[in-house]
Amino acid sequence: MTTQRIDLYEYFQAERKDAKNGYLCTYCHRHEPEYGAKKLRPAMLVIPGGGYEFVSYREHEEVALRFFAAGYDVFVLEYDIKPVAYPAQLLQAAMAMLYIRREAKNLWILEDKIAACGFSAGGHLCGAISFLYDDPAVKKVFGKECEKVKPDASVFAYSVVTSDPAFWHEGSIRNFSGKEDFDRFSLEKHVRADASPCFLWATTTDDCVPVENSLLLYGALHKAGVPVEMHLFENGPHGMSTCDEEVYMGEAKDPTFLHVGRWVELSLEFLALHGFKQKFESLQK
Repeated sequence: MTTQRIDLYEYFQAERKDAKNGYLCTYCHRHEPEYGAKKLRPAMLVIPGGGYEFVSYREHEEVALRFFAAGYDVFVLEYDIKPVAYPAQLLQAAMAMLYIRREAKNLWILEDKIAACGFSAGGHLCGAISFLYDDPAVKKVFGKECEKVKPDASVFAYSVVTSDPAFWHEGSIRNFSGKEDFDRFSLEKHVRADASPCFLWATTTDDCVPVENSLLLYGALHKAGVPVEMHLFENGPHGMSTCDEEVYMGEAKDPTFLHVGRWVELSLEFLALHGFKQKFESLQK
């Protein structure tokens, strides 16, 4: 494995202004001649949650290692939190996707198989680049290249979705939006028919981000004709991440955690059905 921490503002020669974060942690496979072939891999951008108040480490490296073990090259976004608000986080997520696409050939990544996986508020940010990739702030900076911000598939884990006060996670929406119109960032209202395939999962007993967030997003995706799969687990708290001992102490041995932890394999199966598989090329080319 090779790892780096990339300053996205430095890479894009962009002015940081009030932003303090905007880094991309990479977990990439080594390229060794003894393998006998050039392995081209899918990539995954992981966006941890934290209510836009912090960036959860529980949804950082451990998630990256699970996708890495499945053959993905993985990139984890460390983005800004309050009091920094829109458009900083959206631009940082956009930069992360564009970095991976620009460097895909150098990294032996499949250019059309770059997915994103977001947790809680990170799921909201994942949705922002999935459905609002041509937002005026992104378009102003990247022009027509904003089309490349959209992931080729998106995985939503107990995600913040709606600005509807009946179901919202108020802190996340307020922290992201700042003084902006909340409805502008209510994901279910901005789903489009050309969205990439989406995988959603949540737990019915989540008492932090109501399960209705996932239901609203699923309904909008289904109505728009977007390929979508959703798994709602009967029980489980918010923030379960990979549901194992690395992110929870003794709780991870609970049958509920073992059951919900299947989301990782289910999402990988979903992605494989949509072409997220390694390809091999001869090193003689």
